[in-house]
Amino acid sequence: MRTAFDSEKYKLAVPEWCLPGDSIFSMKMAAALGMDGVQIEAGFYETGFKLGHPWVRSLYQEAAEQYGVELISIVMNDLNVHGLRNGRGTAFGDIAYEGLDIALEASAALGVPVLMIPSFVDNDMRTERDIENTVEALRYACDEAAQSGTIIATETAISSAQLKRLLGLVNRENLKLFYDSQNYRCFRGYDPMEHLPIVYPYMVNQLHVKDGLGEAYSSKCLGEGDSRFEEQIRFLREQDYRGWFVFENYYTKLPLRGEAKDPIDLFRKDIAKLRYELTKD
Repeated sequence: MRTAFDSEKYKLAVPEWCLPGDSIFSMKMAAALGMDGVQIEAGFYETGFKLGHPWVRSLYQEAAEQYGVELISIVMNDLNVHGLRNGRGTAFGDIAYEGLDIALEASAALGVPVLMIPSFVDNDMRTERDIENTVEALRYACDEAAQSGTIIATETAISSAQLKRLLGLVNRENLKLFYDSQNYRCFRGYDPMEHLPIVYPYMVNQLHVKDGLGEAYSSKCLGEGDSRFEEQIRFLREQDYRGWFVFENYYTKLPLRGEAKDPIDLFRKDIAKLRYELTKD
């Protein structure tokens, strides 16, 4: 026996950078593949933070409306190169704050409900100074975002105990966790099922789903890696999770793209797998 897929309870999305081309035409591709929404990239310092351009923002909005998909969140992937954890007054920190101001402005202008702040590579938190600078940045982001009703969602692989401490230090109601089904495993070697039950209450209603083996980021289709994907989905269903599942497997990059002639076939495989896990009794 199987239940019907609940399209009111569960919404499906994909980041634009996980589709071939990684641009505005991702809206058309996402809609054709049955997605309800798209995550968009704020842009990179080297190319001038694309969402800082009003014309670019309007083109994204027009494309989303034309193809009937929602812009569900803006993601600041440049922070992996120029991290907020460096702090104001440093070369990389000042670049990070420049990008943050642009992303905050774009979120408000486009009416995108969530601004996601990844904390990996150069934005990872490894020392107390990193944490202090991150707390300062998140407080600033939350206070600015509150003016437009935007949620700030931190994506991180720090332990559940560290996350609770971070949220307490920032102490802002519009700060949430953007959960990812593989990050705990591949970035810290943690068992996701030891942390998901603890961090669940702090999650925003959007999460990334991807899989892989060990530290090999996004290297396997859903359920074929070692992230305990099926158990995570089972837990979310038991908690009556309602919201967005965002497919963040990197279908166009190696090693995953080597598993099919057409990367879209891998995406379709992941869609079928998630829908199966969400409808089985």
